[in-house]
Amino acid sequence: MELKIKKENERELEFEVIKEKTILNPLKQKLLEYDEVEYAEWRVEHPLISNPEFYVRVKEGSNVKKVVKKAIKELRKDIEALLQQLEE
Repeated sequence: MELKIKKENERELEFEVIKEKTILNPLKQKLLEYDEVEYAEWRVEHPLISNPEFYVRVKEGSNVKKVVKKAIKELRKDIEALLQQLEE
């Protein structure tokens, strides 16, 4: 998976995800669980010819990259727990 950062500052992050869509809904849902997240959404102009774009904004005083990294780590942990249960 490859990312192309389109917009970045302390509170906002917008990136294009190259050739991947399946992880975006779980990432969005995880981010929306956090109090510091004001908005998280992704969109794709045309599913056959466009890459999806993801946008997240956090509240004043929060760092958007730290929040996104935290969400990804938690998703990874959830997926690993699911995998472990399937292997039992």
